[in-house]
Amino acid sequence: MFPENFREIYTYKIFGDNLLSIPANLIIDGDDDEFEKPFSFLNSSEELDVFEKEFRSEISDHFLQVGHLYNFTEIVLLNKIKNTVHVFHVSDIADKDWLNYKLENGICNFDEFVNSIRPQTVSCLINPKDYSEWDMFEIRNETELKTETELMEFKDRKTLNEEYLEQVKKSLEKGFIINYSPKSVLFRLKK
Repeated sequence: MFPENFREIYTYKIFGDNLLSIPANLIIDGDDDEFEKPFSFLNSSEELDVFEKEFRSEISDHFLQVGHLYNFTEIVLLNKIKNTVHVFHVSDIADKDWLNYKLENGICNFDEFVNSIRPQTVSCLINPKDYSEWDMFEIRNETELKTETELMEFKDRKTLNEEYLEQVKKSLEKGFIINYSPKSVLFRLKK
């Protein structure tokens, strides 16, 4: 069912949550100040079944789900005919004009999309009592830590990674919970 280039990458060990992301400027050109978008490839027949049941009636057959952003709130589709990637929010189903706009206008072609994927480095922690409060941290260019308010430069990756984990811990101490975070951070916090 999937195009050959997708079937080829499906053999890689990159399938699962909290592993990959795409840069924000891939979705909105020039959006370099935004945090990267956590991305996961479709990795189970159950995910595909949910898409087919919930969304297929609104989306033509030449669109295939290849993944999702933010733990399923935004669906990533491949247009098999044009070889373009499209993203829609699950709530877009209620607004047919907006959904059609997103299906007519891809964010990029599939090769660009695959070439832009990178390891996830962004963490988002939210206040469980008020979802409008959050802390976000992202590693950029291997020695920079971006927060909501600043971009900090570090002398090496080790120091950067220590500060990154410290920022996440401070947010947890405030009572925030992890909305999403790289698998490596989740692993280190369990220790």
